[in-house]
Parts: sequence; structure tokens; C-alpha cells
Amino acid sequence: MALFKRRSVKEEVEQDPNYPVVDGLHYLDVLAGIEAHMNPELYLEIGSRSGTSLIPRKCNFVAIDPVFNLKSSDFSSTGDMYFFRKTSDDFFASGFLERNGLVPDLAFIDGMHHFEYALRDFMTCEKTMSRDGIICLHDVVPFNGEMTTRDENYLKIGTAWTGDVWKVVLALMKFRPDLKVDVLKATRTGLCCVSGLDPENSILHQNFEQIIAEFVPIDLVEDGPDSYFRKIELLDPNAYLEGL
Repeated sequence: MALFKRRSVKEEVEQDPNYPVVDGLHYLDVLAGIEAHMNPELYLEIGSRSGTSLIPRKCNFVAIDPVFNLKSSDFSSTGDMYFFRKTSDDFFASGFLERNGLVPDLAFIDGMHHFEYALRDFMTCEKTMSRDGIICLHDVVPFNGEMTTRDENYLKIGTAWTGDVWKVVLALMKFRPDLKVDVLKATRTGLCCVSGLDPENSILHQNFEQIIAEFVPIDLVEDGPDSYFRKIELLDPNAYLEGL
């Protein structure tokens, strides 16, 4: 993938007219709406960092991040709160959830913004989830090509970076048609909500290398945004919540 000239930290990321406008309900409000509907026993989050998405949670939660930088300790939850300062791979390998009989009902993935990391997070997360649960993935609706770069240095620019997490949507649609994959126009960079989970399904695990080889080379800058957006339906977040 071509690398891009870095922007000033103060410079705003521009909307590319060839990309859809992401102007729906804020993704944190969507998470709150899902939580209110589901009333989950346990919420699992990968990529907590500042804790912004944890603070509103009212249920028990497990938060995973190798570099926590919590901005507040004023959490809404009155239940159990578990913080793991490690990678998601190391967390799932530890077997903590299984040993303690913990089964997440709602999960939010916002970790490393490379396709293969996000896909692996989905795979390992689904194995631990309730069949009636929902897994949400952030950053699946970029609004320009620049933010889809796999260059990790883009993080330092101070602007939105989706990386190529959006490819997870295409991979799930192709290899897991049994899943319900809803892509929401949630501000600012979209939210994918996956339901119909099957913790016993091993299709992604069996085909992981093939999936990586097939999807990593796809590039929205070179191939154009239609190579992604013509294959999916973007839903209004409010309509999605009303349909739960």
C-alpha cells in the first residue's frame, strides 16, 4: 500500500466525496443502546486504552489493552471490573474466561488496526461468547483512503486511522455467511455489529492463512472505494437499535 504524506496534528481529516458520509449516531451511543437492550451479564473489550468506552458500561466487564492510559476512574459499573495489561492474544491464551466460567454477552473490538489482528480478535472472541451475544468492531467505515493505510505511524498524526479493519466485514461475509453482519454509519468511522454467533464454528480458523493472503493485498486507494462499499449495505444506527 502506498504511504501518505503526514498531516499536521491540528489539521482536520477531510471527507472524500467518493466515500460515504458517516453521520449517524455516535458509536459509543450505539454501544450504550445495545447494552440497554441486552442487559448483558459480561462485556468484553479489546483495546480499551483511555477507558472512554468503559466508563458508561453498567455491567461487569473485562478490559484488555497492553498500554492502559485511563483518563478517569469514575466508572458506571457497580459490578466486577477486570483489567488485563496484555495483548488480546496473550489474554485469550491464558484461559481466564474459561477457568472462571465467564461468558461475554457483548464485546467491542477496537485493538490494532490491521486486518489480520482484528480478524484474529473476532475469531478468538467468538469462541468465548454466548450464542445470543453481539460482537462490535470499530473503524469499518473509512471516509477517505488516506486513513486506510497499514502504516502504524499514522497513529502519531493525531487524526482518525481505520487501517484496514474494514476487510473483516468482507471476510465474514464470504467465509461466514451464517453470521448476521450489520455495518452501521456510526460516527465517526462506523461500527460493525455481528450476531448469530457460533462458538463452535472453526471455518475462520481452518482458512486463516488463505483469508489473510486473499484480503491483505486489497487496497481502497488503488482499487477504489467501490471495491468495498458496493458490496455492503450501510445501515442507520437508530434503525438498527430499533430492530434489536
